[in-house]
Amino acid sequence: MIQQKTVTVNGTEYMLTHMPATKGVKALKMIVKLVGPAFASMQKGGIPAAIEALFDNIDAVDVEELLKGLVSTASKGNMAINYDSEFAGEYDKLFLLVQEVVEFNFGSVFTLFGSDDQ
Repeated sequence: MIQQKTVTVNGTEYMLTHMPATKGVKALKMIVKLVGPAFASMQKGGIPAAIEALFDNIDAVDVEELLKGLVSTASKGNMAINYDSEFAGEYDKLFLLVQEVVEFNFGSVFTLFGSDDQ
């Protein structure tokens, strides 16, 4: 059963909906490809190494597609979010909402691998 959850980000209420499995696995693969090397570098060389690895791998995935796909599982009121106008000049809100979506959809995976201290 696909579940939903309401979250508030920077004073705006959003309804999150679990991704269907096929879409979720595709998104998870992109997330791991993007942040996996940064996480590994952080374990060895700390935050500076992690940031360097993240920027080195930023083109490994279509980040814009990933972000839009993650946000597409959220709605505002009963309406789909217009990505370009909703987050124009408010990238903090975009990344905070993406964090909520990732935790809602993939939190159990991070727990499974012992990385739930996000």
